[in-house]
Amino acid sequence: MKGKKKIASILACAMLLSAAPVEAMAYTVPDTVRVGLESVCKNVASASIGVWELQIGMQKGDGFQRGGVITSSGLFTARPAVGDYIAVDKTMDCTDALDMAKDMKKSGLDTYAAYLSGGDWTVYVKDASVSAVEAAADENASRVSFEGVAITGGEAPVLVPENAVMMGGNVADTFKLNSMPYRGMLTFSVNGSSMTGVNIIGLEEYLYGVVPSEMPKSYDAEALKAQAVAARTYAMTKLGAHTGSGYQLCDTTACQVYKGYSNEADATTAAVDATAGEVACYNGSPIEAVFSASTGGYTESSENVWNTAVPYLRAVSEPGEYGDNSWTKTLTLDELTALLQAKGENIGTAKDIVITKLSTGGRGQALQIVGTSGTKTLTKEAIRTYFSSACGTLPSKMFTINGKGGTSTSAKGGLLSAAARQGIVAKTEGALSYLNGKKLSVDVDAAQPAQNTDNEAYTVYNVSISTVANGKFVFSGSGSGHGVGLSQKGAQGMAQMGYDYKEILCHYYTGITIEG
Repeated sequence: MKGKKKIASILACAMLLSAAPVEAMAYTVPDTVRVGLESVCKNVASASIGVWELQIGMQKGDGFQRGGVITSSGLFTARPAVGDYIAVDKTMDCTDALDMAKDMKKSGLDTYAAYLSGGDWTVYVKDASVSAVEAAADENASRVSFEGVAITGGEAPVLVPENAVMMGGNVADTFKLNSMPYRGMLTFSVNGSSMTGVNIIGLEEYLYGVVPSEMPKSYDAEALKAQAVAARTYAMTKLGAHTGSGYQLCDTTACQVYKGYSNEADATTAAVDATAGEVACYNGSPIEAVFSASTGGYTESSENVWNTAVPYLRAVSEPGEYGDNSWTKTLTLDELTALLQAKGENIGTAKDIVITKLSTGGRGQALQIVGTSGTKTLTKEAIRTYFSSACGTLPSKMFTINGKGGTSTSAKGGLLSAAARQGIVAKTEGALSYLNGKKLSVDVDAAQPAQNTDNEAYTVYNVSISTVANGKFVFSGSGSGHGVGLSQKGAQGMAQMGYDYKEILCHYYTGITIEG
């Protein structure tokens, strides 16, 4: 508990740990989610399914209804299958369909055991006439249109429609898709000659694979719990992100990184279980619980990164971040000139980078690149990304240039010590030069995280700070990411001070409640 002070603003955060069922709330926590496995199987012509026994069936509610089982001595291979087939007009079980497909293949026909629904199967034949199929099957047949996947590698080829699902029959009912193991059910979203793998999985089991992919599993339990609640909440607000692609979420940073079964860890699974069903809400609705690796000592307000001021995404000072989060990037005038030319900026040869807006905590909010015949203004995330092809994307907007700008991040204690405990030391030029060396007060005790609902401690200052020195620009910064919402290293720092996960979440997301 060293370094922790219980304060009223933290304790005032409403923790609605209601015993009422989820349906009584203004939102519904889904039992399962559909995750597009874009990192391993996006828009591909084929994919391997690494199980010796593959159960095929339908999703029934949030569960699985088995319709049949196919086996292989090695890997199954799935490929998109779209087009017309001749179908035997008789339903049967999986075993009989496999046997019939093998027998009809002896007649030279391209045959498949075809799953229909429930426990019903039949046989489909590709590139054949109705009469040829009827003669080989001794049954009536008809032409059908099919869209789904063909699975080979077992005793006979199998067709599985796009609305069907599959499950492994091995440890924990896992399956491997292109060598990556996953829990839950597998299906494919087919688009002509390509397909994307989709994992249908319980929300909590999905989080088992998300939390250790987004936060180091070595972090303290309370930090991991905070991440679990943030990840659960964030997933709920992203469920419509990929509906046009046949799934709700993806497994990349566009949603949240999800690495499936192989990346699970005992500590992160315990954090998910300990917070099961808990959601961060503002005015009764789940929040967009954005997070970043490190904010460098002071978080950012949403409108300074994106376009909208969100009431629960307000800039707050941090009690302290875990580890050394400093960084340095160097850019020369010649490199900047070449970059301007490559981007088609018509402002001549680069002369300077001028900081024109600076916020409490030291984060640059606007830069102006000065050329011999014009200027280029950078705001929001363009400040981080504009220089990427010359010196790499800047990890954060919390930096000085040649020692000018916000407070120095290289001093002992960094921005936290300077900003939250001592105030920001002004370094300005021109009209505001009278502030040089003076402290701009920050009304936040670093040892006492607060809700800061009025945000009075946070200000964006208009400044004019020339930064060029010796023909180069040395960016010295702290933090990594957009800086809005939860700081993962800040969460770890607070956990080490003795704060619990609810206090951590209520510090980083202004005015929220924890429900569930």
